[in-house]
Amino acid sequence: MPAEAKTAEKMSGAPGAPGDPGALGAPNAPDVPGEPEAPNEPGVPAGDGRLAEYETLLEIGAQLAASLDLATVLEVALSTAERVCRAETSSIWELDDERGELFFRVVRGRAAGEIRGLRVPLGHGIVGSVAQSARPEVVNDVAADPRWRGDPGQGFKTRAILAVPLLANGRVVGVLQLLNPVDRERFTDDDLRRMRLFAGILAHPLQNARLYAAQRRQFMNMVTALAETLEKKDPYTGGHVRRVVCYSLLLGAEMGLDRGDLRDLWLAATLHDIGKIGVPDRILGKPAPLDANEAEVMRRHTTDGASIVAHLSSPHVLPGVRSHHERVDGGGYPDGLEGDRIPLAPRVIAVADTFDAMTTSRPYRQGLSRERAAAEIESAAGTQFCPRVVAAFSALFAGGRFDLPAGEEVLQSITELESAD
Repeated sequence: MPAEAKTAEKMSGAPGAPGDPGALGAPNAPDVPGEPEAPNEPGVPAGDGRLAEYETLLEIGAQLAASLDLATVLEVALSTAERVCRAETSSIWELDDERGELFFRVVRGRAAGEIRGLRVPLGHGIVGSVAQSARPEVVNDVAADPRWRGDPGQGFKTRAILAVPLLANGRVVGVLQLLNPVDRERFTDDDLRRMRLFAGILAHPLQNARLYAAQRRQFMNMVTALAETLEKKDPYTGGHVRRVVCYSLLLGAEMGLDRGDLRDLWLAATLHDIGKIGVPDRILGKPAPLDANEAEVMRRHTTDGASIVAHLSSPHVLPGVRSHHERVDGGGYPDGLEGDRIPLAPRVIAVADTFDAMTTSRPYRQGLSRERAAAEIESAAGTQFCPRVVAAFSALFAGGRFDLPAGEEVLQSITELESAD
């Protein structure tokens, strides 16, 4: 039997005995009005039922501590909570401190797709009130509550809400929420007791994930600032890094890369020219074509950049920096790689980088039109560029989707995922 099934079985088969809501693993927690607790199942002693609940909570805590995939473990925990309290669906809201809003960290149920992007200001609605007051609430008739604004989607009707704040180090970091008891009219005090225990288990892993995401966002901002600072050495390529990042992410998304690979591609594209920090300014800013010696110095930016990023843990960054000037026919540099021996990230960056270079004007030449540059890219499929990447480029360009606004949308989604991982 899977671990999550065992976890649910232990608690669903052993309802908790009647008890004082103040003794629920949350010292000095406020009492919340509710229904009388359900009696124990015949033949199941009260102590045995409570012990089974604690064993289940320990199992969930162990899974949270051992797993790097927080989203999956939280899904398991919510599924268990739904079975234990016999609720139709559940969610975990996370507090965005900067914006003063709650958003879904995990949302389950039929309406999940419709409401996943919903945000609720702190203090608004029932869940916002729970987050602001740090007090749990059971609202068994939401229609009669003046804070209730109705369901945002058409596929689900909310009748009752059980909401418990998630507290870490004395601060609210989110809200655990159950909707609609199954085969009964109301949530009970026993349901509330169990969910407060669940909240105590879930709050700290959620806070750790928030801190990790904040660190990662700070790293992304630092890398972007570094790349854009370097870019200022070349007065003719302003915005090049941003454009290559956006074009690369568009291509990666069109090719079906998952969010982890897109994040790695973002990092590789941002740093693809980092080796130019070693190129003399007189070469970078030369208002004329480079001579043979200068071109050789410029080519070294690939190997110099690879040396700079060699210690980063992402497996895609190093080849993205070193190999984005390779050609699939083997005529590129620095290693003369060909075909699939060139990793995917540099194959993607090569198309993005070349398209931007062709459409950017220099003092000694006018940039090509987007249509002429697109034709050049397509004509080089199988020689200079990977045919798979060019096919993705052609689909985007023909559909009018290969542009900066579309790329910025993908980039924004990558940034938002840093908060949701």
